Amino acid sequence: MTDSVASPTSQYTDAGGLRLHHLDWGNAGRTPVVLLHGIRLHAHCFSNFARRFRDGYHVLALDARGHGDSDWCEDQDYHQHTYYEDLCAVIDGRELQPLVLIGHSLGARTAMLYTHLHPERVVKLVLVDMGAGLPQPISRQDFSRVTETPPPRDFASHEEASDYLAAILSQAPREMIEESVEYGMRQKENGRYTWKYDPRLGGTPQPGKREWDLWEVVKTITCPTLLLHGANSRVVTPEIAARMQAEMTDCRLARIERAGHALFTEQPDVFAEHVGQFLNGGGTATPDRG
Repeated sequence: MTDSVASPTSQYTDAGGLRLHHLDWGNAGRTPVVLLHGIRLHAHCFSNFARRFRDGYHVLALDARGHGDSDWCEDQDYHQHTYYEDLCAVIDGRELQPLVLIGHSLGARTAMLYTHLHPERVVKLVLVDMGAGLPQPISRQDFSRVTETPPPRDFASHEEASDYLAAILSQAPREMIEESVEYGMRQKENGRYTWKYDPRLGGTPQPGKREWDLWEVVKTITCPTLLLHGANSRVVTPEIAARMQAEMTDCRLARIERAGHALFTEQPDVFAEHVGQFLNGGGTATPDRG
């Protein structure tokens, strides 16, 4: 691994008329590691991780439709199956197989579905603070890091936005928050800054789209899987983590202390250590501890 300063290139793929953006960190020909962010986040959230692993892998970080520098969808088709189809478009267009999938939150759900439907293409799967289901009392809540508290709609500067996120992610290194803000905001006509995602995300699913029971999906996944979850997160409870390990063929667990839902931002060193051990064939934690 390396943490050297490096810049990715921006690449684009067409998917159903939408222009989808992804960051390519180089080293084509090595094992592809495809990074999928959570709702209302963006590809640059994984840049710290990508810099560490770019020398050993072909790392790509995707902007989902409606996020980052990918197009917004006019008919608000932000559905689970559509995110899967978009991922297929990028993987097929770039000929990225066999590959490693690493997904956070919404991205983890997409990664589970892709691995279920294309088991021969995925050699390892990393799920970041997301199981196949949510705890019942909070199943309809939004856990993206910029909406864990009622968010301001805009900010006077990047510094003001960074201060806002730093108050939510109190354990996160300041430089990671500032980098996320730099690439995750757009300037409005009035000069203020707002989040770079479609505000219509998370609406009512369109009729006719296929629905998936992810608990049934994960039962079919046989590749080695690592489920990382934050000790302070309400998304993956000990019961859900235990069920994932019981239902899946090879699911290893690791709980990250002093971290919540955005654990890769709050504890980047620990996150990278666990993933590195897993990718290198090491026996990362099966006990549920960080």
